[in-house]
Amino acid sequence: MPRTRWLFSCVAALALACASVQARSTESLLESAGFKSVAANTPERIQVLKSIPAKKVTPLDRNGTLFYVYADPDGCRCLRVGRQEQYEMYQRLEAGKQVGTLDRTRTSSNENVLQGFDK
Repeated sequence: MPRTRWLFSCVAALALACASVQARSTESLLESAGFKSVAANTPERIQVLKSIPAKKVTPLDRNGTLFYVYADPDGCRCLRVGRQEQYEMYQRLEAGKQVGTLDRTRTSSNENVLQGFDK
């Protein structure tokens, strides 16, 4: 039954491809929302990478400041970090809602997304 094995292989490959596209689109949405990528290249960042769920935006309090962090241990081995403004934008983008100007002018809070993350 080579035809059955071929069909199963095609279905399995399609499922993997869909999962890969979904992960890329999540990362693309995070980037579009203003999240910043931070390499997990210090002991503190590696600990964060290991301590929060992979591939899920997780709220994280850092010295009294709330950050939203997406851990990508298998892909870029990095953290994607945003604040409330970026998280809200990500939620709107994920829901498919129109965002006024996607290539909007970056606000000062967006420019300082990482301020206080490593302290």
